[in-house]
Amino acid sequence: MSRIEKRIPMLDLSAQHAEIRSELLAGFAEIVDSGRFVLGDAVVSFESDLAKLCEARHGLSCNSGTDALWLALRGLGIGPGDAVLCPAYSFFATASTIVRTGATPVFCDIDPATLNLDPTDAVQRVAATPNMRAVISVDLFGRACELGGLDALCRDRGLPIIQDAAQSIGALDSRGRKIGESTRVACFSFYPTKNLGALGDAGGLVTSDTVLRDRIARLRVHGESETGVFSEIGINSRMDALQAVALSIKLRHLERWTQARRRLAQRYDALFAESGAASSHAAISSARLPLETPLACTAPALHTYHRYVVRVDASRRPGLIQALDEAGIASEIYYPRGLHEQPALEAYRPETPLVETERASRETLALPLYPELGVDGVERVVETVTRILGRGL
Repeated sequence: MSRIEKRIPMLDLSAQHAEIRSELLAGFAEIVDSGRFVLGDAVVSFESDLAKLCEARHGLSCNSGTDALWLALRGLGIGPGDAVLCPAYSFFATASTIVRTGATPVFCDIDPATLNLDPTDAVQRVAATPNMRAVISVDLFGRACELGGLDALCRDRGLPIIQDAAQSIGALDSRGRKIGESTRVACFSFYPTKNLGALGDAGGLVTSDTVLRDRIARLRVHGESETGVFSEIGINSRMDALQAVALSIKLRHLERWTQARRRLAQRYDALFAESGAASSHAAISSARLPLETPLACTAPALHTYHRYVVRVDASRRPGLIQALDEAGIASEIYYPRGLHEQPALEAYRPETPLVETERASRETLALPLYPELGVDGVERVVETVTRILGRGL
């Protein structure tokens, strides 16, 4: 790596925060002066802004994206004896929250083109599970999950769909619908690395179901139904006012940041295409550059590009990661094994194989993508990847 070339990280939060530093400090000062550090007006204001963004009736905040999923499940009455479908290619919390309710996760495979759940496989597994009570769909890497025939089956059987939107705030599906518009409830993570990130742990939910909203609101404060009266066992999952202030400020910039992500992703696509990369997995073996770029969305769908994830042959991936690191460019694997392969979830491993999940875990690689990266950064990453793979790695 040249001495004048700075290392390209996966994300540069210092650059983001430098831009809005004065706004953050002014907002924090108001909270310090108010003395109201948990829930309060700042949190209510953010919840309202979140609901408006998603065109939902209600927004709710909580302590993390993990808690958001658990609160949604418990709010819908999921518990022991129930089964909940979810894709096996996702973050651990997608399944662990199901187990924490006492329910059983039923894993389905993914579509290799989108990396979201495969509707055909999901339908078969739902139909074969009499005690199925809910479905968790995941908008992986910022692409809204298309449910296909699963949506109709869930409506026929009265199964609520929980949208794990931890990576997709601001996305639109193939019908132009916003996050949470087509599902019973959508759950968000505001972990610092997310497109809309707090300065610590934070999470949220949106729903247009007032009864569900009220129950989740109780569950996040230990199950308290009125002052001093606890009608059920909940958890302590309240949002700090300082986090709400940070999120409200960042929410005002989110659309601009998301547009920048999309422009940089399009630049990645164009440069990799010029270098001979494949646009589908079927074509990767004959491509001049043995790399597959993410499937582009077709209008009116919109991707948020939380991560720009490519695919390379499993035998090439370790060498590519090492060579990129030596060139001063970060990369990361999401996720190195399917949920059904995690030691803590072995008891729920399905009898039928999850071929695409296991292949994706061996082949996918995330490259740097964040608004402050700039076109120059994208060009450097593509040039380096092309050079590494071009020398027969």
